[in-house]
This record gives sequence, C-alpha cells and structure tokens, in this order.
Amino acid sequence: MTAVPEITVRKVDLQDPEWKPRFEAFYAGRQVKRLHAKPHAYFAAFADGELAGHSVIYFDKGRWIMDGLLVKPEFREMGVAKRLTEARIRHAIEQGAPEIWYACDDGNLVTICCHLRFGFQKVCPDKHRCTAATAHWYRLPVTPELKEKFLK
Repeated sequence: MTAVPEITVRKVDLQDPEWKPRFEAFYAGRQVKRLHAKPHAYFAAFADGELAGHSVIYFDKGRWIMDGLLVKPEFREMGVAKRLTEARIRHAIEQGAPEIWYACDDGNLVTICCHLRFGFQKVCPDKHRCTAATAHWYRLPVTPELKEKFLK
C-alpha cells in the first residue's frame, strides 16, 4: 500500500519566474483564464513537493467566483480538490465576500459533490433564464458560522 502524500496549498503568482513555467506545463493544451485586471488569487496544491492541482478565484460583477479547478489524475481522491476549495473560500471570506459562486457542468458530479459538502446550493443567477437542465451556478452564502470555520 502506498502512503498518501502530504498535501500543501499555497497562493501563487503567475508572473513569478519560478512558478510560471510550472503553471504553463500544468495547463499545456488547456484553455486558462487570465485575470490580470480583475482581483483574483491563484492557488496551487503540492503533494510532497510535486504540483498536484491548481485553481483560481476571481472577483467579477460584484461576486467572488471560483474557477479553474484541476487535479492531476494521479492525485485524485487524496483531498487535493477539497484543500484547493478551502483555500479559495478562505480567500473570498478574507476579502469580505457575502457569498461565493462557481459554475459547473451538470455532468461533473465529482466537482458538484465536493462543493455541496461545503454548503453550495444550485441557483439561477439574476437576469438568467434557467431550467433545471441549464442552471449550472452554485452559491455559498458566507454566514457567521462559515466565517468562524474558515478564519480560526
């Protein structure tokens, strides 16, 4: 039986010359949001020092939105996505967010289940015409209990 590696998460800067090549290699062949003008934070997860996952949270149109969660296949089911989600929620709370959002395709059940455990609920944002099949947005209200949990 292989030991589960130690997972660490840290905020990273895409312009950091040490980090940028690792980021580019990690996302090779994938579309990645570049958020230079919007308030944002990128987070990287490491498993015993190896890049295991990456995610971002950004501020747009009055909302903190989580996006870009990606975990390498060999590090899935080890808590990497959970740790990256915790880091993004903590960041949004520290920035004063009253709620946190993310969008997800209905077929991505692993991601949906991960976020539902934190208390996210599926909603239809204002000015959208949603049906059960087209509502892909999830919202987490920042309650005093959530603040206490994440800001201890």
